[in-house]
Amino acid sequence: MKHFIFGTLSGVIVGGIYGLINTPRSGKDNQKALKNYADETTDYIQDISDNINDLQQSISQLKNEVSFVQNDVMDEMNLIAKEFQHEAEPRLRRIQEKTEKMQTEVQKTTDNLN
Repeated sequence: MKHFIFGTLSGVIVGGIYGLINTPRSGKDNQKALKNYADETTDYIQDISDNINDLQQSISQLKNEVSFVQNDVMDEMNLIAKEFQHEAEPRLRRIQEKTEKMQTEVQKTTDNLN
């Protein structure tokens, strides 16, 4: 591992020196180009960071809105279910009464046939 790190650092140093010696631009031009590159990279990183923060805020806001809507929908569904149960209760009672009456009549008819 030691040899790998030493080799990598040596390669970076030798490559940097070679690049500086054989560059077609002057040192000042290289400095300007490097500064521009560093500034642009910093701006891109800041833009990405801002976009990530915006995304996190949007996700948080969406979670809050979904939670709020979910609570409203659940309340509405419970109210609808209670109203349906209240409206259906008399009908269900009448159906039950008619079913019992029919069973009684079927039983009487069966008894009369025997």
